Amino acid sequence: RVVEVLAKDEALLLKAKQQFVDETGEHPPGDVWMVEGPLEYVPPVEGEILTRRKAIPLDQNEGVYVKNVNTGEVRVETNTVYLLKYDEELWEKPLDQETERLLLGGA
Repeated sequence: RVVEVLAKDEALLLKAKQQFVDETGEHPPGDVWMVEGPLEYVPPVEGEILTRRKAIPLDQNEGVYVKNVNTGEVRVETNTVYLLKYDEELWEKPLDQETERLLLGGA
């Protein structure tokens, strides 16, 4: 088993393959949870790493849309260093062709 070394701005998103209990609680099959750094973490054999997440630094004029995968709620995060939660994903706002052309600097 490999030790995952996480910096303070990193996290691992994990999913249980079978039921087990660890220091973070009880995990039934299919359970998804996250461990955040700084940390040296040995993933359990009963689980799998879905992805490694890194915090997103956002200036006051920058932002991202964040979608809660359970509720479908979309919100904006700005002017912060944001680390997605275990039940969140980045959401891309659909734009019409004219808006995309203007953003890309077209005339």
